[in-house]
Amino acid sequence: MTIRLSNDAVPLAPLAARVEEVCLNAWPALQEIHYDGWLIRLADGQTRRTNSVNMVGNGARPLAEKIAYCESVYRRHGLPSCFRLLSSSSDELELELSARGYQPEGETSTLYMSFAEHPPPLASYDVEFAHGAPSAEWMAARMRFLDLRPDERAKIEKILQQLALPAVFAAVRINGSITSIAKGAVHDGIVCLNMVASDPQSLRRGYSHACLSAILNWARQEHGAVGACLQVVSANTPAIRLYERLGFAHELYRYHYRRLS
Repeated sequence: MTIRLSNDAVPLAPLAARVEEVCLNAWPALQEIHYDGWLIRLADGQTRRTNSVNMVGNGARPLAEKIAYCESVYRRHGLPSCFRLLSSSSDELELELSARGYQPEGETSTLYMSFAEHPPPLASYDVEFAHGAPSAEWMAARMRFLDLRPDERAKIEKILQQLALPAVFAAVRINGSITSIAKGAVHDGIVCLNMVASDPQSLRRGYSHACLSAILNWARQEHGAVGACLQVVSANTPAIRLYERLGFAHELYRYHYRRLS
């Protein structure tokens, strides 16, 4: 669903707005500045999601003034200026950022599943849970699966320390080693899934499906969740097919980034 109107930030439909709030809370920034309807997020450069400007309400200040202020914030923190534009963001902002040299990237779909329509499937493998925070082994597995630099681990751990929601970190272990991982966090009756990753040598064996199924059932049984959401790069066809098999039947909205090159 794509909505484009000329306001500073057109409110999303009720469910989409609720899901957007869940996703923001499930992946917190280290620092945030509220500025005339915009939310400036900072997290040492770890992920665009937590290092971008988000439009969360209407504002009154001139657009050029607001963009300049955001640029000054990111410049002060040694980060590139980046704006996250929902499908409800104004064409005026998109055009202004484009004129200033901001390049589009990272189109992402926000998916939702209703447990009333699609009850969570049972996990086909044993799934281990760590509650509240990941284990050192879980984090090491993520670093290995995604081939991340060693300094990225401390940044991710700092973000997770800010997480104030009930959360679990799931893992499937095969032959003594963690082979697949995922995270779930619950807010307002919806569980947000992210940090999904598997050993590149063990793909398409159902391990991620098992991790996510276990998290969905945990959220429903332990926290009364009525649905689940996630955000996935729109071009990631294998991941989207996995999520469709789980029951993610609704795309609520999309977003993309504009980054100053």
